[in-house]
Order: sequence, then C-alpha cells, then structure tokens
Amino acid sequence: MSISIQVTAAAEQQLQQRLSSANGGIIKLVHDTDGCGCAVNGVPAIWIIPHADADDLPIPCNAPLEFVMNRHHIVFFDEKLNLDVSGSSGFYKLSSAQQIYSTHVACHDYRDK
Repeated sequence: MSISIQVTAAAEQQLQQRLSSANGGIIKLVHDTDGCGCAVNGVPAIWIIPHADADDLPIPCNAPLEFVMNRHHIVFFDEKLNLDVSGSSGFYKLSSAQQIYSTHVACHDYRDK
C-alpha cells in the first residue's frame, strides 16, 4: 500500500513557517499512541524531526515539503490523505475521501530532542 498526501496552500504555508523557524527538518505523519492505552488506540499527529529513521518511508506530496511515515503506521491511514489547517489555533485537519481522522491534529517539533 502506498500513501500520498494532498496539502492545501494554507497548511503548506503554516508548515513552511514552522520549518523555517530552525534549520529545516522533515514532517512525519504518525499514529501517536502516547497516553492512549494500547497500540491500536491512537491519534494522528504531525512531528517535525531532524532526519528520517530507518523505518520511515517517504510520502509523496503535492507541496514542496518532505513527508515521511513509519512503515508500521501505514495500516492506520487510507491511501490518499488531505491535510488542511483547522481554525486559527495551529491545528490541522487530516482527512481522506472515506473519513475525517481529526480536526485537531497537533504538530510537535522534535528537532531539539
């Protein structure tokens, strides 16, 4: 299964601003299970990381942004994803043609950790 992501202009601008605040980085789409109970219960999240891990796969994107995803997280997402901003609070909306994953996808910066 291969995943691709369509990013709106507003989401691209917001992500570019976050990336330019330091020395670049990679955007990682994750199925975050921290504090959610078992590994199946999780929420989508966006992490900004300094480099990809060995298990990360590139995700094709319509915008000039570098997206990756852990190969084990692919099962939690549909093949064609859409990313947009959600309100003015810095959250994102992740959806596909089949569902809305969340309108409160958080973006965490892990470049300094």
